[in-house]
Amino acid sequence: MEGISSLEMYVADRNAEWLGVPRLMLMENAGAAVARNVATRFPNAVNVLVVCGTGDNGGDGYVAARHLHGHGRRVRIIALGEPREELARLNYEAVRRLWGVELAVVQSPLELLALQDWFMWAHVIVDAVLGTGIRGALREPHATAIELMNIAPAPKVAVDVPSGLDPDTGEVRDKAVRAAVTVTFHKPKRGLLAEAARRYVGELVVEPIGIPPEAELVVGPGDFAYLNLARRPDAKKGDHGRVLVVGGSLEYSGAPVYVALAALRAGVDLAVIVAPEPAAAAAKAQSPDVIAIPLEGDRLSMKHVEKIVALAERFDVVAMGPGLGTEGETPDAARELFRRLAGRKPLVIDADAIKALAGETARGVVVFTPHAGEFKVLTGVEPPRDLEGRMTTVREQAARLNAVILLKGRFDVVSDGRRVKVNTTGNPAMTVGGTGDVLTGLAAAFLTKTKDPLEAAATAAFVNGLAGEDAAAELGYHMTASDLLQKIPKVIKRFAF
Repeated sequence: MEGISSLEMYVADRNAEWLGVPRLMLMENAGAAVARNVATRFPNAVNVLVVCGTGDNGGDGYVAARHLHGHGRRVRIIALGEPREELARLNYEAVRRLWGVELAVVQSPLELLALQDWFMWAHVIVDAVLGTGIRGALREPHATAIELMNIAPAPKVAVDVPSGLDPDTGEVRDKAVRAAVTVTFHKPKRGLLAEAARRYVGELVVEPIGIPPEAELVVGPGDFAYLNLARRPDAKKGDHGRVLVVGGSLEYSGAPVYVALAALRAGVDLAVIVAPEPAAAAAKAQSPDVIAIPLEGDRLSMKHVEKIVALAERFDVVAMGPGLGTEGETPDAARELFRRLAGRKPLVIDADAIKALAGETARGVVVFTPHAGEFKVLTGVEPPRDLEGRMTTVREQAARLNAVILLKGRFDVVSDGRRVKVNTTGNPAMTVGGTGDVLTGLAAAFLTKTKDPLEAAATAAFVNGLAGEDAAAELGYHMTASDLLQKIPKVIKRFAF
């Protein structure tokens, strides 16, 4: 049986809504599935007690209570505080209006102990306290509620995960509900499959609740959960990411500026460009927000490698390629930088650096962001035109190169050689020059926010595409890459906060 982590489940749940399946519908289906299992497995259990926490697991419990009431069962609910989640509150308000359902709201262990006879009254107890929402040590009144459920002789039906059980490891730090049946949703959480969890899980039932398979494949708002975008009150400059951009040449000065500004718009503290003198001077003239360190000459060469390698030590991520060109020693210098930095610093490789690295394999964290032509140069393989074929090919080549590949196109395909994600945001207006450089900056920024390079690249593609959609909605096919930069903060704020 294939398991899923609690984080992966959270992401799938949110991305299902992005695909058009409301989370309220998923909660309704989950609660109805619990009620159905109680009704069929315990047909003679007339008295049902549902114990609800304040999160979405409690929301599932309120739905189950409503359906069990509809099945003709006598239902009592103990709420461990009023719901703090919007969807749970909607279903809490729904059961409050049912005069045939008894509801008690408690805030303390003493209030729970005063209802101990409710636990003894029950023929079945539904545990909807924590589910996957356990964080650290158990708090009150949750700990007392778990104790009272375990003391009661009635069989327990756990909603998604027995409360107190770690959904990812199956470990129990303090105490957990010992369920006769656990009704989990979509896929079993990995902790439920652990040997140590068996005595708490009981019979494991997996119920589909309407999450489509695409919710685990398509990048959506849920993927922001992989990024740490929070800021501490005592933070100082640099704590939230430092990105070094290696790019630019005599002919191309704008590309590295787009990379650096996109990284700043995505939330890093410092974005520094190291570039040949003409590109560095142009970067300084274009924006006061970026720092540009000049390299002697008109283009990257072997004599610059040592300086860049030493400089990179002060940064969290290095983005390399935009605007470098392919003249003279530039490809050799790019290859040498790659060999020296791979395994030491996370790298985002784009544009001319991709062309220079054909035949290379990666060490450490490396993200390649090619379009179809660059993909062929990098891998020697023409990407198929159909989506399924592209997914297979990108996954195979990412595994071969030991890297993450983000193949840009109508649908962006991202793989680390094992997992595959597809981004569907974006529009034809984004064929304008510079949008790929913005994507590189986003990927570099998000690499400072997560240890998962696949998710950094996938979420970057999602944000880049949505910024393009917002810019096109305002400006039509007359947008520029600079317009994307203005939209990035609003996109991130929309989904991440």
